[in-house]
Amino acid sequence: MVQREDWQAYLKLINQLSDALEQLSGVEEEKTAAVSRGDLGAVDACMKREQTLSLSLRGIDQKREAMLARMGLQGTALRDLEDSAPSELLMETKRAAETLRGRYKVFRAASQVARDTLECNLRAIERAMEAQDASQGEIIPRQSDFMA
Repeated sequence: MVQREDWQAYLKLINQLSDALEQLSGVEEEKTAAVSRGDLGAVDACMKREQTLSLSLRGIDQKREAMLARMGLQGTALRDLEDSAPSELLMETKRAAETLRGRYKVFRAASQVARDTLECNLRAIERAMEAQDASQGEIIPRQSDFMA
């Protein structure tokens, strides 16, 4: 049987994961807006924040996996978490798991929009550069009197 204190610490970690995902979703939305505006400085700042948050997420997830192993629940999926929860923490466990799943969905959607926006803008830039290269190739340079 899992100890109440251990389970509460685990739920706290699940909530930290949820909060980090919410922050990451916000960064993805900011990045999408920055890409749409063509603000490369803001895109770069968002990507740096995204990297920092991703490292934080990885650390929290590693702690979560270690905690599950210590409780004898290694490999337990989030959807099966409620089956192992102490009865007095069942509702809190359901809320934490549902919040995490919801925030993960929001993050995935925001991330996909940001990725699509970046790809679209990169293709537009490539086309503009190709058009510019093609038009520059058609210009016939004039020779001046001093270039003989």
